Amino acid sequence: MLRERATSPAVIVGAIIAAGSLGLYLATIAPSLSFGYRSIGVDGGELLAAAYTFGIPHPPGYPTYMLLLKLFGTVVPIGDFAFRGNLFSALTASASVGLLYWTTYRFCRYLAPDGRPALWIAASALGSAAFAASPIFWSQAVITEVYTLNTLFVGTLLVIASELGLRLDGEADLTEKQVTARMTAFGLTLGLGLGNHLTLLAVAVPLLAWLWVRLGRRSVVSPWPVAALTIGVSIYLYLPIRAAQNPPVNWGDAGTLDGMAWMLSGRAYQDYVFGVPFDSVPYRLEAWARFVFSQFHPLGIFLGLMGASPLWTKERTFLLASLASIVGLSVYSVSYWTVDFEVLTIPTYMVFSVWVGVGAQRLLSGISDWAGSVREKRWSRAVITTRTFWLLALVGFAALPATSIVLNYAEQDRRDDRLAPELARGIMDSVPDGSLILAADEARTFSLWYLSYVEQRERDVVPISAPLLQFDWYWRDTHERYPDRFPPAPPDDPEQIMSTIMYHAGDAGVYFTYWHPFLAENFDLQSNGSIYHALPKKTAGAE
Repeated sequence: MLRERATSPAVIVGAIIAAGSLGLYLATIAPSLSFGYRSIGVDGGELLAAAYTFGIPHPPGYPTYMLLLKLFGTVVPIGDFAFRGNLFSALTASASVGLLYWTTYRFCRYLAPDGRPALWIAASALGSAAFAASPIFWSQAVITEVYTLNTLFVGTLLVIASELGLRLDGEADLTEKQVTARMTAFGLTLGLGLGNHLTLLAVAVPLLAWLWVRLGRRSVVSPWPVAALTIGVSIYLYLPIRAAQNPPVNWGDAGTLDGMAWMLSGRAYQDYVFGVPFDSVPYRLEAWARFVFSQFHPLGIFLGLMGASPLWTKERTFLLASLASIVGLSVYSVSYWTVDFEVLTIPTYMVFSVWVGVGAQRLLSGISDWAGSVREKRWSRAVITTRTFWLLALVGFAALPATSIVLNYAEQDRRDDRLAPELARGIMDSVPDGSLILAADEARTFSLWYLSYVEQRERDVVPISAPLLQFDWYWRDTHERYPDRFPPAPPDDPEQIMSTIMYHAGDAGVYFTYWHPFLAENFDLQSNGSIYHALPKKTAGAE
């Protein structure tokens, strides 16, 4: 039975779609550390450095991603650690595409049980391929970031939910034990997924509401799924355990209750949530609309809207649940006042791609019915026309992902992207051992962290994030690691921060990756390539 299912045309085509997407990602993958498409992947250096050292990156700490990336980067001996991170993204992205295909296939079969299997397969392949080639998802599949692992969890939840909520022709009703086992798997997947990205809730909660309606309250909130969810979420115990050991990347002092709360609540970023100024909302909505259009183009959006009709007719609760995911996460991302808000919308495109597949199924079924009526009337000339129409229809559908690939390939191709490592090496090569380097932007800070803590561990260079100097925990952790070069606490007067660091550093060189009027006024700044060496300002009359 299992062997027959594995060799069925539906499974084979799904495997081909997943393998094809992996081929696309491998053809455009970054060779090492990368800032990514439009520099929205600057966190890669921090994530890699944190994973390599069993550290803690920015809130909420991403413990699931840290452990999986460390494991993958350790057992896969291909390229440098950054390339392994990129490869991990490509593999999780292609697996997500395969899971999306299978979810869409089940919905196509359920909504059109009398349809032709070839149409179910073709429609599911179209929906998943359109998502695979969507620019924002593609951009995350070729660099080191958390978002493709998030879609892997989204896809897993979709598959489990479709297995629970949809009974296809020929499938026996699930026993109570089977329902419990699948709901337990759902709970564990959700718990571990929340250890990767909290936006998973935007998909999981509506899915649970759908399953509540389909299965009843007792199945959804029974002890086993709740226990599995608790076990999964306990992955966050990684944070206090590792924080107590002061790894090089150690955000938030998670070893204390207040620090743990700071991490889990994302307190540092709370001002960004609904932080878009009121007068900027129209421009943000316009940017969001253009961005959505670029992901699926008119054909994909048209097919998705077509798919809403059969879902409304036969599976209205799922339609409303998926719509809640799409609207909720879209509102959150649009109102999130950062330059990379688009990546937060990726799960919405994954859910909408199910609609695209269902819409394609509906349109293809209409074409099939029309072709059948033509054959019954035996119009020979019309038969030729029908075959031509079929060919044009299939070509037109294939053009949806193909057009996205053609239009975006050059922009998404990261094969020759070496900006990030070259920038970091240029800075590191410009300073002697024993130096402190203060960086003000994430791109330089995180790429220096990667180089210092992963690739050039033999160098005794301390990369400091200037923006993090506002936090006491950063001062304390940095001093514990480098007590001879970094002061134990910030001065009472914020204007004396740089002077305090200079005084404590003593003979250690202090360098800045940026120029600022305050620095120029208070220090003698000597340009050294892309950085500035700060020296005490000579007093009047000094030789």
